[in-house]
Amino acid sequence: MELIAGAINKGWLHNLVARHTPECTEVRAAIAYADKDNLILLETCKSLARPLTYYGRYDHTVPVHPAVVRWFLDQKSPSFTCRMVPDILHAKVIWWVGVGAYIGSANMTNRAWVSNIEAGAFLREEDMERTSMMEELRTFFDVVDARAEVIDEAFYKHLLELQKLGTAADAAAYELEKTAPRFFPPGAGLASVDKQSVVERGYQEFERRWRESLQVLRDIADQLVLGSNRPAWIPAGTPPGAQADQFVHAYYYQVVEGHKGGHHVETAFTKNRIDPAAALKEALAWWKRADFDHEGERNTLLDWAPKLRTLLARDRLPTLTRDEFATAMSMVHAFNDYASKRDNLELGLSAERQDRHIKALAHAGQIWEARTETNRTPLEVFEYVIWGPGPVERRIWNAARSPEWRLPWLQFSTWGEVVGWARPDDYPPRNDRTLKGLRALGYPVRGV
Repeated sequence: MELIAGAINKGWLHNLVARHTPECTEVRAAIAYADKDNLILLETCKSLARPLTYYGRYDHTVPVHPAVVRWFLDQKSPSFTCRMVPDILHAKVIWWVGVGAYIGSANMTNRAWVSNIEAGAFLREEDMERTSMMEELRTFFDVVDARAEVIDEAFYKHLLELQKLGTAADAAAYELEKTAPRFFPPGAGLASVDKQSVVERGYQEFERRWRESLQVLRDIADQLVLGSNRPAWIPAGTPPGAQADQFVHAYYYQVVEGHKGGHHVETAFTKNRIDPAAALKEALAWWKRADFDHEGERNTLLDWAPKLRTLLARDRLPTLTRDEFATAMSMVHAFNDYASKRDNLELGLSAERQDRHIKALAHAGQIWEARTETNRTPLEVFEYVIWGPGPVERRIWNAARSPEWRLPWLQFSTWGEVVGWARPDDYPPRNDRTLKGLRALGYPVRGV
């Protein structure tokens, strides 16, 4: 064990960073406050290609400087992840995985690392393994992660707005935080009684998973449009979000679940989570070569996607006929999968084996006739979910859970695809298969 007390004993945190980052497999840091004047840990991890997961605090006082959030967003890499814990995070812990951990009082600022009176300890993993402390450290980060929320461009802009108000306007900042779009649920202390309804807690978990996968897909999409990664068969100008969906689709079916040496999702996640950037780079090279049967992906991107975008457009959707609605839905993969599993007789078809397309059309016909409990039509529901007011994740949740908007047989995977194909520039399509593919690449996402 080593005391880290800065100028008092010449035990400097930046020396720990320089000494232990090259030795570790990854870095996990939970440091409540971080300023733009101290990016030593971040830049060292980047220069040495060591994956970094950082957890910071979020409240109206902007404990983590927007420049720190901007740094992570600019990396566009699964190896550099930033998550925010609302209101309750006050820890200062840096874990060099495979080496040891600093536990102390220093935030990620120059004052804390250079001139403040701070105190902490560095403990080697072999020493922690002799007690229960190693397992407790893992549990600590599991709990922090469970309370943490992902960041995105909208959150970064929100931080800038809060920062503009300045420290002299804390009350006004507090009001802005309350009235602005709610990025994260308020953080109730770990010992507090959670009085939220089961439904609202369910929505908050769905919202978290939606937003974390959305940012990952956007980052991947930014890489896919580059000429160095885009296969020759995909024309320039193809919506990046649609490309991301089909890239992950192909990776999941051809590599993860394929017959030629494929492996299952959790096995792949365990392997790739240490260096997801390397896994993504390898997958992008495989995608670029296109030396697999990509006819399905070609058909989706070049035929189905443009048709769906036209049929589901804001001005076109309300005028769809029954046949046009059925045609559109038959081009949504999650919808097709659900239809294929339904019983033929339930769909009004003969008991003999039926073509997937025939089953999808019959399934769509039954949805066309359905109504919500408040007598809303399918076209009204689709218009609300795709183009309605408020956060899209709330509209999807309502369509899957609320009696006012719920139609039979339509769940999260289908809605995630429908919104994505209608608005690929805003929301890359995603369904359960997409999330499994991302997880296999090493991203810590979970299904919705």
